[in-house]
Amino acid sequence: MQGKQPHYGIGHIKRLKERFREDMAAKPEILELMLSYAIKGKDVKPQAKEIYSKSGANFRKIFDVIENQKICGVGEETKTFFRVVRRFINYHSEESFIKQKFSAGSQADIISYFKNVCSDMSREAVYCVYLDAKNRISGNSMIGEGTITQALLYPREIISEAIKRAALSIVILHNHPSGDPSPSENDRKVTRKLLFAVKEMDLTLLDHIIIGTQGKGYFSFYEEGLMERYNSSYRSVLEASEL
Repeated sequence: MQGKQPHYGIGHIKRLKERFREDMAAKPEILELMLSYAIKGKDVKPQAKEIYSKSGANFRKIFDVIENQKICGVGEETKTFFRVVRRFINYHSEESFIKQKFSAGSQADIISYFKNVCSDMSREAVYCVYLDAKNRISGNSMIGEGTITQALLYPREIISEAIKRAALSIVILHNHPSGDPSPSENDRKVTRKLLFAVKEMDLTLLDHIIIGTQGKGYFSFYEEGLMERYNSSYRSVLEASEL
């Protein structure tokens, strides 16, 4: 009588784990190892190779490939597993700046977090980060989505949400799926309009950050001096109205 056959691929997966512990595993092997936790008892190397190829060897796009493309052998259980992983990554990144005082240092954490959130989006989306009376970041939310070339941003909705959260200042972020973070003329107009609107409600717009992939990967209205220029314009309008 023949003995029970060993679990398919146990030796291979064990070797992959050993390579991972020794920090020698390549990206496709790490993906294969992750898939083995969701697809048990099967050779998942073909799936790993196909997913890696369709993502263009870009780990940021792997979640989108698994979620939206048809991969033989990848079902709902695997998709759920990777949704959990992605949610964990987002929460982990978010914890790096929640309750932190807004500064150049924490701005880098915010940018890194939202690069991860927006990495595989095919449409523009607008997010708002809320800061409390002590200038600590208390949370964030998506406040609008748009077409592939234009996000929808409504000052009234932003102000309403900021008031609900007892925020005194905000930072706006949105992505450019094209990869070019340079602001459009509409981005500039909307930012100026929003700054004027929130000023009237005793709120402060600290920055508008556009996330992309080209150059340094983002554009900051604050870093480029545009926020100060818009603030100066607001003061000029205010002074003129008092004459």
